Amino acid sequence: MAKHEVGLDVKMLVAVGNVDVEIPVKADGRALGRLRISKGGVDWTPARKQKPYRMTWEQFARVMSEEGKLRG
Repeated sequence: MAKHEVGLDVKMLVAVGNVDVEIPVKADGRALGRLRISKGGVDWTPARKQKPYRMTWEQFARVMSEEGKLRG
């Protein structure tokens, strides 16, 4: 299984306002893509691609509930 690296350094709860939060994601040291979080939803931009895949929060909630695995 790949070793994943997700970079985010937050010392406190931070409300996402007018500035998006962008999180780089790596697998085995190689860029997998970037996750961008905003008030409107989430975007996923794969490595070496310019255009992101976009979901509203409602779409994200539905996909996670239907496709995700319930943890413990």
